[in-house]
Amino acid sequence: MFANETVARVRARVSGVTGITLPYEVHVSEGEGLVLSLENGCARIAAQDVNVLARGFFLLSRCVREGKTALHVCQKRRFSSCGAMVDVSRGAVLKVDAVKRYIDQLACLGMNMLMLYTEDTYEVPEYPYMGYLRGRYSQKDLAQLDEYAAQAGVELVPCIQTLGHMRQFLQWQENAAMRDQMDVLLIDEEKTYALIEAQIRAMRACMKTDRIHIGMDEAHGVGLGEYLLKNGTTDRHALLCRHLERVVVLCEKYGFRPIMWSDMFFRLGSKTNEYYDLEAEVPQSVIDSIPAVDLCYWDYYHEDEAFYDAMLTQHARMGAKTVFAGGVWTWSGFLPHVKKTEATMLAALAACAKHHVDTVFATQWNDDGGETNVFLAASMLPIFSESCWQGHDCAREEMVLAGECLTGMPRAVLEALGEFYPNEKDIRTGKSLIWCDPLYPIHDPMGDPMDAVIARSARARSVLGAYADEAVRSYACLLFEIVMEKARILRDLRDRYLGGDRAWLSALADEQLPALAGKYAQLMQAHRCLRERDIKRSGWEVICLRYGGAMARLEDAADEIRRYLDGRLDTIEELEETPLSPARRTQHYEQMVTPSAALGTGF
Repeated sequence: MFANETVARVRARVSGVTGITLPYEVHVSEGEGLVLSLENGCARIAAQDVNVLARGFFLLSRCVREGKTALHVCQKRRFSSCGAMVDVSRGAVLKVDAVKRYIDQLACLGMNMLMLYTEDTYEVPEYPYMGYLRGRYSQKDLAQLDEYAAQAGVELVPCIQTLGHMRQFLQWQENAAMRDQMDVLLIDEEKTYALIEAQIRAMRACMKTDRIHIGMDEAHGVGLGEYLLKNGTTDRHALLCRHLERVVVLCEKYGFRPIMWSDMFFRLGSKTNEYYDLEAEVPQSVIDSIPAVDLCYWDYYHEDEAFYDAMLTQHARMGAKTVFAGGVWTWSGFLPHVKKTEATMLAALAACAKHHVDTVFATQWNDDGGETNVFLAASMLPIFSESCWQGHDCAREEMVLAGECLTGMPRAVLEALGEFYPNEKDIRTGKSLIWCDPLYPIHDPMGDPMDAVIARSARARSVLGAYADEAVRSYACLLFEIVMEKARILRDLRDRYLGGDRAWLSALADEQLPALAGKYAQLMQAHRCLRERDIKRSGWEVICLRYGGAMARLEDAADEIRRYLDGRLDTIEELEETPLSPARRTQHYEQMVTPSAALGTGF
């Protein structure tokens, strides 16, 4: 039986998330899966553990919200572990209290795992540069979170890096002896393994789980930097497996069963270094040499179930247990990409169910500065939870209603946030218009015409203007207002200049650009307010620098136009050159602000 104290605690946490107090007694017992009934004002929950109990209370909260007086539910998990991974490395370390709120949200949905993706943002006592000035969690913080998660039936799994993605740590000269490439640790260097052992030991001191994610993804150029200078050419598959073997031994020493991202095996077997190359050849000798590690297939991009099916089949050939990491898209800039998430994850989870994948989780990355608050995307977590509890063919309406009850955010508001993007593709129109230069023609519309952007943004602004959450409303409305104004400027500026419309240019310099700079100042304040509710200060300086640069450039552009109009400049140089295709390799901040490569700020 559940202790009365446990039942009261779980019930209070669910009420804290939903804001709903159940108006009746609830009889609780233990049982298989989740069996719930509500009839004649009497509720009963039979649950297999405290995490399932929280889901039971949440489903009753939904009844209150939706005006239902009767409910009969019998559910069981399709995935033994269904959870989320939050990126707390790239300039957006969640406060401890915010992580607790997130854990409570997961518990409400019956999601039973949380990974905190920490590249360097955790304390490793022997290495003071781990997380230095980056908002790292102390060991006390992580132990506290581990205990809090356990009380909600949520497994807190450490997620670290033991090969690539170590730039923040390796930037310091103190750690140069462990550097192969800018991002990559030096394999076969004993100092590297002393560091990795200290990392693993630090996590064991904080967490009870027997699982640890050791990373190892996107270690581009491994063995081709300092390693190559020291040792000459080598079989890079063998190099990776040799390193993995040593890391696995260290994990086992501290009672951890490791998980690693799988992409490097496929990249090294691809002629184009492409993870999603279905013709990649991983030699059987390499497969045979992979030690005891679970392989994590990560994929947030494909909309075709058949592709996920093919990749899961490829992973099955590797012999190891396959874990799947999907994505709730938070990394395209400022607002969650609702359309892309739905287009990709419904197909992915259907394939995972078909392949009997045991563990699935929703990643929420903070690439390129951590501009998006993860709580804005929480309404999409039910894509995972309801696929787990009700099956991949669960009615879409069930996911929507669960998201609304979880966050209090109406579906119309979530869809309005998603209008920051034109469709289900990864086209970052909103972010690009926020940061792009007002004079250089380097904004890449990617088939998203400015008139369409303006119309879409106006619709979203209209919906958001009535949203009750003041912090979110102010932030999102300002984003769309700036996008609309910037789109008008980019649409018209060069034609007006070449057409000699001096009155229009004068109004732009004296009225529109100063007013736009004022909007940026307001947005910066609204963004900071929303961010500081949930996220530590460390990393904000990156976003602050971006806002400062945007405002300074608007002032400078207005000054340049004025000097042109009063004859001090013969031309506006940026507008004289015939625009070429603005398409570049990525859609990151530095490609949006200047045609001079690598002069942006950020990660």
